[in-house]
Amino acid sequence: MRAVVFDLDGTLVDSVAAIADVGNSLMLELGLAALSVDEARGYIGNGAAKFVERALAARAVDADAATLAHHVERFEEIYGAAPGSANPPFAGAELALTTLKAEGVRIGLCTNKPGIPTANLLAALGWSELFEVVIAGDSLATRKPDPAPLVEAARRLGIEVSAPGFAYVGDSEVDAETAERAGSRFALFTRGYRKQPVAALPHTIAFDDLSALPALLADLAAR
Repeated sequence: MRAVVFDLDGTLVDSVAAIADVGNSLMLELGLAALSVDEARGYIGNGAAKFVERALAARAVDADAATLAHHVERFEEIYGAAPGSANPPFAGAELALTTLKAEGVRIGLCTNKPGIPTANLLAALGWSELFEVVIAGDSLATRKPDPAPLVEAARRLGIEVSAPGFAYVGDSEVDAETAERAGSRFALFTRGYRKQPVAALPHTIAFDDLSALPALLADLAAR
């Protein structure tokens, strides 16, 4: 049996501009300077709460826990209402997913994006039926880089996260740490939102062309 679990933002979709727009709706409400796309890219990866915390810190806003929680709640409201169609797939993403599906590979998603915007995005792209399992940032009590979401995604696909036929595909330091802590093979997409050089991130394989991924994963599973 073979199974693959994907990260979403920075791996399958180039969502940074859409997330920046959501963040800037909150910044506008708070009377704060807008985030640049490059700023927003640096805040993505650890979930909505960490994104808001980093954005506020960048504007020298020292919010207490209750105030931060209120701002995160508002951010998630805006995020949930944002159009999923504003997140363009990376070139080759849909081909990779449909090819893997046609090959009989079981496919899951493990993202720190909240569940509602994740579902909206998948529906807008026509991808809802491609994933047998979706673990979002609010599906469990923990999120990546805790390995529990990835382990749970693999479990629901009926495979051990450490099995030779399993791989996790992601783009960032968070994803690399998640895979390492879970004991999973990790395929690093090098055109995503990582902050460090490729060599600094633990990975099994690295690639920059999603359309080539099915063949790479088939070779990896045969090792």
